[in-house]
Amino acid sequence: MNPAPHAGPGPAGRPQRSARPVNTAPSPTVTTPAGTTPAGTAAGAQTLRCRRCGQPPADPHQQILMSALWLVDGPQGPTQVRYCRACPPTGPITDLTCLICGDGPLLVGDLAAAPDDTLPAPTRAWLTTAGWRLDGPLCPTCHPAQRTPR
Repeated sequence: MNPAPHAGPGPAGRPQRSARPVNTAPSPTVTTPAGTTPAGTAAGAQTLRCRRCGQPPADPHQQILMSALWLVDGPQGPTQVRYCRACPPTGPITDLTCLICGDGPLLVGDLAAAPDDTLPAPTRAWLTTAGWRLDGPLCPTCHPAQRTPR
């Protein structure tokens, strides 16, 4: 990392460095169906850590990579996790992408789409519960909520 620019002489003739914020970007939030807390996360704590090695992101690029959500088969069904650059899972992977914003989870293993692009039942159920419209596909953020007429 480059040192901060000099801001002029400081005490005892030593150069003084200007203060820079370390990280001003908001922490990414984790959303799960039915308002559940992601596995391994205390309520309210939203830290990024690799599921496999447990390491937090070491730099801004790693933070961007670790903000990707992976949907893996867990003991109680599909589970959202994050991986660092060195630890992603192997096997079939489907990048489910919202047609409007381009965001979406990476579906892994038995949750990945078949060669004909059909999604397995557990994946469809989880995505629907999370608010996805699968006819698009459209993520919960990009499609208007169903409104009841008054």
